[in-house]
Amino acid sequence: MRVVVSTALRDAKPMRFSLHPRFFLPIRFSQQGVRNDERIFPSYGRYLRIGRHLSTTSLNESGDPVDSFSPGFTDNTLVAQKVSAQEQKLRPSLIQETSLFGKWRALLTDPFRLAVESDFSRRGPAKTWRSRLLVDEFENRSDLALWSCLLDYQKRVNGDVGVLDIWKGLWGRKSLYNVQSPLAPVFWQTILEAAVKSDDAKFLTSIWIYSEWMYDLHGVKWPQLYSTVLSHFLRTHQHHQALQWQLRLTPNFYPGPEQFGSIVKQFAGDHELHRAHTLESLYIVNPDRQLYDTLIPYLYNLGASQLAAKWRRICSLHDDIPLVPVPVRPFLRFMQGYFPHVPLHPEESAAIGDFAFEPAKDSKSIELSREFVNRVHGETFGISVKKYNDRLGAKWLASSWVSLDIAISTISALGVEQIGPLSLQSIALREGTPGGVLQRIEQLRKQGISVVDSNYSRLMLHLAGIRDEELLLDLLNSDLHPDVFDDSELQARLIVSTAMSKEWRTHRLLLATRLVVMEKSAREAANALAYAFILRRDQKGLSRLLDDMKAMDITVDSRQTMLIFNNLVSEAKSTFLSPDSLYFYLSISRQLTYMDVPVPVRCWRKILFCLARQRRIDDLENVCIELVDIFTSFQSSRPGFVPVHPENIPEPMQKPLSGVDNLLGVYVPLDLPTRTPLHPLRQIFDNKMLGTIMRCSFYSSPRRQSSAVPTMQGFRQQSGDFFGGRAVRLVRTLRDRGLFVDKERVATWVKLRLVTLYGPGYPITRTSRVVRAKNALTLREMKSLLDEAWGGEFLPPAEKLQEQIEWRGLKVAAQNRKYLQDRGRTTPQLRVVI
Repeated sequence: MRVVVSTALRDAKPMRFSLHPRFFLPIRFSQQGVRNDERIFPSYGRYLRIGRHLSTTSLNESGDPVDSFSPGFTDNTLVAQKVSAQEQKLRPSLIQETSLFGKWRALLTDPFRLAVESDFSRRGPAKTWRSRLLVDEFENRSDLALWSCLLDYQKRVNGDVGVLDIWKGLWGRKSLYNVQSPLAPVFWQTILEAAVKSDDAKFLTSIWIYSEWMYDLHGVKWPQLYSTVLSHFLRTHQHHQALQWQLRLTPNFYPGPEQFGSIVKQFAGDHELHRAHTLESLYIVNPDRQLYDTLIPYLYNLGASQLAAKWRRICSLHDDIPLVPVPVRPFLRFMQGYFPHVPLHPEESAAIGDFAFEPAKDSKSIELSREFVNRVHGETFGISVKKYNDRLGAKWLASSWVSLDIAISTISALGVEQIGPLSLQSIALREGTPGGVLQRIEQLRKQGISVVDSNYSRLMLHLAGIRDEELLLDLLNSDLHPDVFDDSELQARLIVSTAMSKEWRTHRLLLATRLVVMEKSAREAANALAYAFILRRDQKGLSRLLDDMKAMDITVDSRQTMLIFNNLVSEAKSTFLSPDSLYFYLSISRQLTYMDVPVPVRCWRKILFCLARQRRIDDLENVCIELVDIFTSFQSSRPGFVPVHPENIPEPMQKPLSGVDNLLGVYVPLDLPTRTPLHPLRQIFDNKMLGTIMRCSFYSSPRRQSSAVPTMQGFRQQSGDFFGGRAVRLVRTLRDRGLFVDKERVATWVKLRLVTLYGPGYPITRTSRVVRAKNALTLREMKSLLDEAWGGEFLPPAEKLQEQIEWRGLKVAAQNRKYLQDRGRTTPQLRVVI
């Protein structure tokens, strides 16, 4: 039985006892019960009220916040949440068995006696008590169970003040140093947490002195002393205190690199600590600098790539290099791809297998695979080529006298590129858990070894993927041969026979196999239907199908997506698409994007060019803002990341993906700066694209359009639907949403357009002459409108702007005259315009 302290405690003797709980049990209290508790335990009633509302939340939260992503969470929130979950696992349980209190179990239910025995100064209930206190009896001086009873009572009744009273009594007696008892973690942690929160610095200092006494005379350490003290001062941003206590506690209480790494991971996302270099200072004075392998991959997997890069620089400066290559490879390939100017440490290069090797220019390109080398050796020594024997390989992989790592490396060195279901079964049996099976599959893939496609292997991967450990173990320990799972007729007979004989484990396995086979058939049918819809250009049918596939979690094949993308690019010659085709491809591209299927940069550029040159300004604004939001704040199935098409990621990130089947995209951290040259937004909105948007917008005539982006509507009404001003406002909106935009370059494009409207001479194109003739604004009015569109000073003062336009206009006029002369044409005159 579990109970929370209440008025009934006086007469109850429960089997379990909750010591001042901070994580609340899902027990409902009546309003009357809560009021009674507040009357007897005034400082504790507050916790009881809160417990009614927070109990289900605190008990049902996932241990890994990455598994459930909530909108509005920042990277720092994810970092803090994940480490908080890890911290909670390390903290001692606050639910104590009453049997642990031994002979003091009856004392737990006697509040009056507890009040007397914890009155060490004898100024309260013990003032008239004639006997010695229990803790002063010789046989009880080091009785942790007795001290735990007194501590819990004072904590419940008087809070941290009561804990301080207990500590003063313990400090004066110096008789307790037991850290092995099951009651010890909660006892010592309760005192320590009260000390770090106390305004009296002497409280914590006395604990440090006492802990040194425990260690010096009795060889025991105060539990969680280092991590609790450091975490408190880091959480409250007390930089000097954190460094001071780091120096104090490190000599005797340093917990080791693993726990130190957990502390750093917990606060790595705190910008205040990073700004003050607090964590870096702790890392420098730390005796063990082994953070690279744990902190860098951890931050990168949360999407905090820039924070990971900062810590990589700190670690590299102090010769903290990766010792385990596998966890850091994704981050290092990301750095090598998007930041090629950042030099890597030799150990980092070795971790990703990047060795500078330049083949001879006259040498022929020969693929030196393992099979090729083995074949050459076989011909040399007269050994014929033998195929991989799955049964023999399964026995080798099942051998307990050799580790799995060595067994897999051996078959890899022999040139084996594919194993069968029996070998996969042997590997899975030695792992025994879904996570272990998935890790071994990934290890095989990295070694260049694939698994024969069969219903057995497909079922195993499905069960491991959904973490169904019970059914996975049933599959691995089943007497059925893997070939049975590929024989549908035999399966049908076995399903009937196992149901009649009530062999439910085998029956469940066979039904699960049918389910997996049905999923494969559904995927194949859905993709075949998608192929037909694409060829028929059936937007409604394809759209409905994609919605159904998303709802049923059916993956789109890369063959279908590439057909859509290639058709779009090939059809959009000279950046022109008919309205039907344009909106067909735009709708499908949007739908694929929100299915986590990335669209190549070349397709988005074609769509944007078509919208700009066809003067579809409303749709252009919508798509531009959607694209910036997708690559800066998109909530994908992997929080903190956004999927990018494989053809738009850097080459170092493409190399390890060459053998992946049905590769739709690669996840890239959302915090990748948009000023990076290879960022997808930088590739989409390059100078040519932004210049085209600006030019086409200035040359557009107002037309009736549907309402678009809400942030743009107010400006439209004020600007009289002037598209040039809307283009400036659009670029500013994109910059505010995260796109890297060079303001001076945008201003230059605008000035070139103003030359057409206000410069000397006459434009040579008919479109420019029509736009100039329809312009009714003076230069000063135009400048005011564009400044308003930008939201601040955008163009230079009117006088200076006029001078720049005159100067640029003369240059443009000279270029135009030369252009016309070369083609035997004359400069347009005013009468031509009229």
